[in-house]
Amino acid sequence: KVQGADEVAEVAMAFNSMADALQRGEMLRRNLMADIAHELRTPLTVMQGNLRALLDGVYPLEMREVATLYDETRLLSRLVADLRELALVEAGQLPLNLQTVELKSTLSSSIEQFSLAAEAQDTHIEISEAPVPTVRADPDRLVQVMHNLLGNALRYTPGGRITIATEQLANLVRIRITDTGTGIAAEDLPHLFDRFYRADDSRSGSNSGLGLAIAKAWVEAMGGNIGVESNAGEGSSFWFTLQATKG
Repeated sequence: KVQGADEVAEVAMAFNSMADALQRGEMLRRNLMADIAHELRTPLTVMQGNLRALLDGVYPLEMREVATLYDETRLLSRLVADLRELALVEAGQLPLNLQTVELKSTLSSSIEQFSLAAEAQDTHIEISEAPVPTVRADPDRLVQVMHNLLGNALRYTPGGRITIATEQLANLVRIRITDTGTGIAAEDLPHLFDRFYRADDSRSGSNSGLGLAIAKAWVEAMGGNIGVESNAGEGSSFWFTLQATKG
């Protein structure tokens, strides 16, 4: 039983809040389904075409053809997993374990993770000599953000150099990943963190096109911001901020 104007207003506000949440959830569901329908169409078409050609005898049943089909299934799995994660992060349905994180160990382990890939393409990855502060973050999600940003830098910096630097900004810490790669055209910069946006489709490879969008979602969920500075042909500098802690 509702009594008084104040209680009526509270009930109305609660109802409106619930309705808004339901509407946001429905919009996320529709966006997710639209994304799945759009992005899965190409790899499915490739798989169907190759399988039809094998059945019709156009292609001999060789390991090379089987490997191509297997790669397409891996891309499908990656797309579905990334789409699900992005939708859940944006809906605030994945919990965060915020705690004080030693950045130095996180950055070092991120470099170690990419050491073999960097060596294979003669790319040098280093951490600047400046003192590395501590931050408030979810350690697992921070590792994922670094993985996505470093993987992106490595993809476009064969034979070059990638530098990771940190900077204290009042109550924030800025982590910056700078590369000497191909750089990014000015018209592409505003869209880099959009889902499925690729500035260069010819080099997308097995990339789902969601890595930067997921990095942005996790950084913002941890209370930070993310951005990029670049000029075509002059390398790129991706950065993100997190809350500083007293180390």
